Amino acid sequence: MPRSNVRRGHNRAMPTREEAVALLHEWNENPSLRKHGLLVEAGVRGYAADEGQDPATVERWGIAGLLHDLDYERFPAPETHGAIGAAELERRGYPPDVVQAVRTHNDALGIPRASRLDHLVYACDELAGFLVAVALMRPSKRLADVEPGHVRKRMKDRAFARAVPREMLLAGAAEIGLEFDAHVANMVRYLAVIAPEVGL
Repeated sequence: MPRSNVRRGHNRAMPTREEAVALLHEWNENPSLRKHGLLVEAGVRGYAADEGQDPATVERWGIAGLLHDLDYERFPAPETHGAIGAAELERRGYPPDVVQAVRTHNDALGIPRASRLDHLVYACDELAGFLVAVALMRPSKRLADVEPGHVRKRMKDRAFARAVPREMLLAGAAEIGLEFDAHVANMVRYLAVIAPEVGL
């Protein structure tokens, strides 16, 4: 069903989620990157809904999660990742808070995160990827079977998902004001909603 929200103070409507998905696919052919966008979207949406945000805000924040890695396949360099994607979203009429969340999720750019949305995208990003890796090591390979203890055990194994900085996993939870285990439990619950769509 078409979803569109008019930005305050602008005559231009915010692109719909369907347009956001099409943009994600246009810029990213890698199925793993597309799935990652969906997972981070689910995490951000889950938090927004649980925190009582209105449906339009839940939708908008979810799109920030969906598109946070828009430029990664084309421009993965740490010094540009996020900045190029944010500029493209701005050019296409996405709201400033979505643009800023995409821009600030990459620590390498050195831009402080300020809004709740900034912090949620950051907190959901690395953990979503790590949870997938943990789920694939479970006998069932189901995301719903992942528990905080499983995640902590895998975090201690530096050879496991070595590209994921452990300090970022912990920092994400701290930024949204939660104990790490609580953040893990929330994310498992939120991501389980779309698990069948991403093969988990």
